[in-house]
Amino acid sequence: MDDKDKKFSVGEGDDIEKNIKKLQKELDEMLMKGAPEIKKEDKEIKRAKLEEEKIEEKKISTIPENKYIPVYNKPAKYSEKGSGLLKNRKFYIVIFGIIGFAFTLVKAPVFRYTTPARQDNDIPGIEVGFRYYNNIFGQQTKSETIVYIGNEKIVIPISMQMWFNLGKEKKLGAIDYYRKK
Repeated sequence: MDDKDKKFSVGEGDDIEKNIKKLQKELDEMLMKGAPEIKKEDKEIKRAKLEEEKIEEKKISTIPENKYIPVYNKPAKYSEKGSGLLKNRKFYIVIFGIIGFAFTLVKAPVFRYTTPARQDNDIPGIEVGFRYYNNIFGQQTKSETIVYIGNEKIVIPISMQMWFNLGKEKKLGAIDYYRKK
């Protein structure tokens, strides 16, 4: 309001004349450019807008903002009444870890023994050695036969007992088969 009062303040006679001239210029400009258009809306357009607003209001009102979901406490089952130790996952991880480690020690070949090479009785010029794999308790889990032909070393996955029970032809066939691998 103060700004309006400053524009049209009455002081000396020149201020009023300046204001009148200013207003006449604005009127002349409006007449030259023309008055701003005023659009008349049809009654049908107004009805459509009102209906759209009502539909939007209905949509907003039908969506619940915070839906309350009641929570009911169920009675505890018999299995849930156990001690806190049995409910803890870490307990089961430790138990199964210990069982897995023990199983690995029993089945895994931890110790390896190799016998020195000696001359084979059936085939001259071939030396034979044996390699044994034992678990932590000393039980044999795996055995191999190692055949030395000159500088060549051939590993055959059969035990010492099976090697000595094979005939000369089968021994040569096993050597040829595993030499290619």
